[in-house]
Amino acid sequence: MSRVMDHFLQPGGHSGSFMHRLEPRVKVVAIGGFVALSTMLTSRTGLVLAVGFLLVLTAAARVNLRHLIGRLLWLLPFAGVMILLFPFIIPGDPFWRWEWGILTLTATQEGWQHALMLSLRVFAAVLALNFLIATTGLRRVLEALSFFRVPAVFIQLIEFTIRYIYVVGDELRRMNTARAARGFVPGRHLFHRHTFRTLGQTVAVLFMRSWERGERIYHAMLARGYSGENHKKALPPPGGWDLAWGAFILSVAVGLRLFELGGHIWLLSLK
Repeated sequence: MSRVMDHFLQPGGHSGSFMHRLEPRVKVVAIGGFVALSTMLTSRTGLVLAVGFLLVLTAAARVNLRHLIGRLLWLLPFAGVMILLFPFIIPGDPFWRWEWGILTLTATQEGWQHALMLSLRVFAAVLALNFLIATTGLRRVLEALSFFRVPAVFIQLIEFTIRYIYVVGDELRRMNTARAARGFVPGRHLFHRHTFRTLGQTVAVLFMRSWERGERIYHAMLARGYSGENHKKALPPPGGWDLAWGAFILSVAVGLRLFELGGHIWLLSLK
């Protein structure tokens, strides 16, 4: 567990790449601005270009491909639900219809396009955040957020959440091992009566154990002088190379936004 958590808290990939050496505060501002501007894009072409640019940055940073794919796989359920639901709930021009007695389902072109655009926005945001965490590490990102006067409670909430996801995961694995040692055999499907009851009991016990562990840890922190304050770490000023790369990343997002607002017409008028 500690190895996996340390991999998340510390920068991954090849730490020798120049992307890893960029100043964390500059990367936080540049990537945050890129995400904000890319989510404002309304054309499929602009979003595809934004995703392509982020893939180029990720390749230049030599981020571990296996970890990248593993994190992107979490998007499949989200994108799948949108693609399955949006064409049937957003009105527009129908392109597919299914009838069964009195039940009629109609999929619209506008719903499909809306689901695709939203999926691309989420994909671009996840790629950007993965690039930031993989090349910086969560610990240095939180230090940069502290420098920008983000409330300490918010920073501590993020750090504790990341840490205790792995702690609760380890607790669940121990419970599964103990349950298997006592001869539990799951049914063929989730709604099997004994399986469903056992899983419900597991969730309840896991909640209680997590609550009790949280109480013990909180009292141990108070005994060690925890006051809720976030001590800021002194950071050196960013260099010119860092600022140049941050400005370049932001300029790409600004350029895509301006091009979408009619920048191609401006270019033609200059000719």
